Parts: sequence; structure tokens; C-alpha cells
Amino acid sequence: MNTTDGDLEHVVIVGAGVAGCHAARDLAADHDVTVLDRTGVAAEATGLSAGIVAPTLFYSDIPGVARHANAFFREFDGTHGFGFTERNRIDVMTDDELADARALTERLGDEGFPVSFLGSNEVTDRYSEFDFEGFAGAVLYEDTGWVDPYTYATALQSAAEARGAEFHLDSEVTDIDVENGTVVGVETDAGRVDADAVVIAAGWRTRDLLPDGVDVPIRPYRTQVVVLEPDEPLSERFPLGRIKSEHLYFRPEHNGDLLIGGGHHPVETPATASSDADESFRLEVADFVPGFIDGFGDAGFVNGWAGIDAASPDTRPIVDAPENAPAGLLVVTGFNGLGIMTSPVVGPTVRQRLTGTDAGFPTEPFAADRFERVDTSFEYVSTSEI
Repeated sequence: MNTTDGDLEHVVIVGAGVAGCHAARDLAADHDVTVLDRTGVAAEATGLSAGIVAPTLFYSDIPGVARHANAFFREFDGTHGFGFTERNRIDVMTDDELADARALTERLGDEGFPVSFLGSNEVTDRYSEFDFEGFAGAVLYEDTGWVDPYTYATALQSAAEARGAEFHLDSEVTDIDVENGTVVGVETDAGRVDADAVVIAAGWRTRDLLPDGVDVPIRPYRTQVVVLEPDEPLSERFPLGRIKSEHLYFRPEHNGDLLIGGGHHPVETPATASSDADESFRLEVADFVPGFIDGFGDAGFVNGWAGIDAASPDTRPIVDAPENAPAGLLVVTGFNGLGIMTSPVVGPTVRQRLTGTDAGFPTEPFAADRFERVDTSFEYVSTSEI
């Protein structure tokens, strides 16, 4: 969907999560932009995320996307109060995953990414805190890190506002106004807002806001996180990581605590799902971590939470006009828990869809028509399993 700049003056963005804020930042450079949200910046999925940044891993098959995302975090670092923490990442492999891991590291190495394979002894020589009994080794990524999700989102908000975007953070959008097959505005609980284009970036709620006859293949799912205090603070070299076979991921906190996440599963009634980590997940973590990482025999439980995100059938977001959508309508949804690290593609892709401006990387992976049909009953696959 392309709209010439002459036809596109005012864009309304529904949702002030990281995706909506990123789209606002890019569009506000040469358009009037209004962001509407019913609760606030990063108030839902964005604010509850782990903030992990590992584009090379999750976009290993699309090097242009990985390079763009990696570059953005480093270029944006230090602006508007935002900080990016660089830290190596290990993806822990079993014997069954060994052949694929070696092939992956060879391919990424040929593409120029700082990725290598470490055998189990090499991992523990480098990171003595880990017990790799039962594991074959790990893929080491040296271009990864993490951000504070809330600070990142508010920095994007500040950047967008500096370019003229307006944020209304107590406005709930109730309907999309369409006339003669074209979007003309939105209805909110405070009244109507006119628009030449509307971008819905409302996470799992996106489907509820679409006009009749328009849908996207996303499913809401719940994910959980707990934070543990080790016997001694983790070192400043302690890496991020994922144990795919255990469906868990982890990263250090700046104060030396350990954040560990997982517990993904689809939910049918997301609005009523608990925001607390389940006891069963806490017990799973308590059973696994002390045997895998030294110094957690008497670990303390700091806190835990759960959040709702939206998944697409192939775990990648939809940044496009859905089938049968009125002219001027885009959706940005289905990040499958990777909204922070994938967010740098949102602004350029939205611009390309609306104006035809080249994004600078392949945007076909985010097209709505990559799915043969709209099916919201697909089998859910979490990012800890890919």
C-alpha cells in the first residue's frame, strides 16, 4: 500500500508501545503524527519485556534486517536518555542440535557476523559459572545486549516529540472511521480524530480494532519472567543466553541479579490473565538454575511477572495493510516477544508501506500477504523454540 506524500498529511498511530513510538519517530520527520493510547507509553507488553537485543540470531536468514537493527541500537545509544548495554550471548546446544549449530555459525561467519561455536569445555573456560554437563556447547554471539524497555520506549517518544509528534496517553480508540473504502479518522472516548492514515500498533488488541471484514493472523500468548538474587552478584562479563531444550532464556541485571524467562503458552482470554508469574514456573526455574549456574544454591526471589504478547504463524511481525483493509490502514503486530529487538524495522517499513520510500532492508518478511489465509488457530511456537 503506497500513498504519495502529497496525499498523506496526518497519521494517527494507535498504541504507544515500542512499535508505535518507533513509527511515530520516523513519520514525524515530515508528517503530522498523533499517537493515541489508553494507558501510557510502554504500559503493556513493551514495559514487561526482557529488553533482549539479538537480531543476528533471530534474523540470521535476513542479514539486511539484522544489520539494520544492530546498527540502530548503537546509533541511538546515548540519545534522549537511552542506553544500550552490549554483552555477549550464548545459545546452549544439546548433541541433537550440534550439527545445525555448526552450520549456522559457519554461515553467519561467512556473512561477516561475530558468531562462533564453543564446545562445552570452551564455554566453561570462558564462563566458569556454568555447568555444561549434558550440553554439547554453545553458539557465541558477540553483537548482542539488552535495553531497559521503558527507557527505550520513552526515548523514542522524546525523539518523536522533538520532531513534532503529539502523544495523547489517555485516549482509548473505539473505532476506525472509513468512508468510500478509505480511512478518514478514528473514534475515541474523547471524540473523533481525523486522519489520512491510521497505523494500529496495539499488540494483541489490534484485531479488536480492525473494521468489519478485516483480520490478521495473530494469537495472544502469555509469557513469564522471574528475577533471582544470587549468593554473590553476577560478574560484569556474565552473558545473556538461551537454553532452547529447556524453553528458557536469561540475562543479567545491572545490579548482578539474574532475569530468567519462559513459560510461554497461548491464552484464550488475555484480558483476564494473571500478571503474576505462576508458581509452577517459579518452581521450574528454581529446579533448573542451581544445577546450571553456580552461586544460586541460596538464591533469593526478587520478583516475577507475566505479560501478554501477540504471535504470528511464523513468529515474525506483520507490518502491512491486511487483506481487504481500507486504503490508509496499516497494522503493526505479531512480534512474538521480539518487539524490542525488531522495533528498528518498524519505522522504515511503515514509511515504505505508506509512501513508497525504500526502507533500506528487505520488508517482504513483514508483509501481510505472506500467509495464504487468515488463520488464528495456528499452532503457537515460542521464540525459545526457534
